[in-house]
Amino acid sequence: MKSEYQSGTAETSAFQRVLHALQAMNEAGKFQAAVLTSAEGLPIITVPTNYDSHVASAIVAMLHKISDRAQSQLGMAEVDEMTIRDHKRVRLVCRYLPVGGERLILAVMVPPGHSYRRATNQAIRQIKQWLY
Repeated sequence: MKSEYQSGTAETSAFQRVLHALQAMNEAGKFQAAVLTSAEGLPIITVPTNYDSHVASAIVAMLHKISDRAQSQLGMAEVDEMTIRDHKRVRLVCRYLPVGGERLILAVMVPPGHSYRRATNQAIRQIKQWLY
């Protein structure tokens, strides 16, 4: 699997756990793809590997900037989720994960008619547990 971050045995072990969590999440939710990124848009893990993580991460980073502006300029509370839906009803769902002092973003491509909340909640709980 593709990763921009993978070094040392402790990190590799955490990486493998997160990778398996994302694979299970994709299978359970029938998601087309999942990308775990930093808030700055650096891809960490992409499932499946043939998905263009750099493009997805750049889009996620742009959405993160928009959510920051919504907070500062519109007075919104901290944003925890954003969704973009196309005319075919495919959704890009971005969920925030506070891990330690960092904010990671889990982005998933959800096919029409599929729910995402239960599968992403489970993956988020596992990722927080393993990376905190």
